[in-house]
Formats: sequence, C-alpha cells, structure tokens
Amino acid sequence: MKYLKNSLGMTLIEVLAAIALFSIAAIPLLGVFHESVITTADSKIRTQEATIAQSIAEDIKAGNTNVSNWNIPSDYYLIEDPNQSKVDMGNGVTEYKISIGKLQSGTDPFVLYAIAPSAEITGYTPPNFYSDNGDYDDIINRLNDIVTLVIVITWTALFSLFVVLPKLGLGGIITIVNNIIDSWNKNIRTLKDIATNAAKSVNLKIPWWLKWW
Repeated sequence: MKYLKNSLGMTLIEVLAAIALFSIAAIPLLGVFHESVITTADSKIRTQEATIAQSIAEDIKAGNTNVSNWNIPSDYYLIEDPNQSKVDMGNGVTEYKISIGKLQSGTDPFVLYAIAPSAEITGYTPPNFYSDNGDYDDIINRLNDIVTLVIVITWTALFSLFVVLPKLGLGGIITIVNNIIDSWNKNIRTLKDIATNAAKSVNLKIPWWLKWW
C-alpha cells in the first residue's frame, strides 16, 4: 500500500489563510467571553447584596434597628433610609424596603421588602457616591483593555500580512506597528480609531473584511 507524502509542508499562503480564518472565528468568541465575565461578576455582586438584605431583615425582626449594628461590608451600602419608604400595615406591623447596592458596580441595587414589628430605624448615614470603591470598575476596565488589545493585535496582523506587506513591504509594517503603539499609548481604545489612524499613516484603504465595526 502506498501513502501519499508531502515533504514540502505548508506554504506561506496556507499559513496566512489559516491565521485569517482563526482570527475571524476568534473575534466573536472574545466578545462572548467578555460578556460572560461581566455577567459572572454582576451575579456575584447580586448574590452578596441579597445575603446582606436578608441579614438586615432578620435584624429588624429581632428588634435590632440601629444601622451601625448591622453586618454590612464596607464596600456595600444601604442605598436609602428604610424609614422613608416603610409602610404601616396596621396592628403594629410595618413593611420595610431594604435597598442594598455596591457603589460604582454598574448594577442596580437589590431590593427586599420585609415585614417586621413597627420601629424607627436609627443610625442611617447616606452613602458617599463619590467614595473610592472602584475595584469592580478597575476589573471591568482591565478586561475591556485586554479584549480590545487582543482584537487590535489580530487586526494588525491581518492588515499587515494581507494589505501592507504586498504593497509596501516590511517598512510599511514597521510604520503600521509604530502608529498603533503610539495610538494605544495615547489611550485610544476603539478599534475603528486605531485602525483608521494606522491606515492613514501608510496611505492605504482598509478592506471591507477588516472593518470590524
């Protein structure tokens, strides 16, 4: 039995085509990954908010009506005074609205309505919405930068190999890369702006299949 053998391996065109196909398929997956991470982070925050709200409801039912005695982590806040939204149900019973949120998280507060004996909530202090609790925002911003950077690198590789290299050679690629690095250092974070500036630097047009915006 004879086996066909190809001692030449893959050609450069085949390698470039494989890179192109992989890149085109990878961009949507990066978007899905990005959304998945954000959704997971939001879910963890919402679970923590619900736990805190339930704990507060149990405190009110037990007669512990001083906010300073409630177990609220430093990065979570009672968004509004329960006294302002409580509803007298009669017979010495009140419905309290408990709104818990994590400031600068980008998510809506978790709201729990609790029925408990009527009492005045004391010790409430409005949260400082301008306090420095930006851990969540830092994580999301870093994630956005990482995803954007991967997309920019992929775009740069395809544009350089299929558009710049055939027309301008290695010198054109160096110009493109330097321009993109300069744009990134200037805190430009949208692919459209980065790609447009790069294409202008070598006076080339961006083909339709590389317009990922």
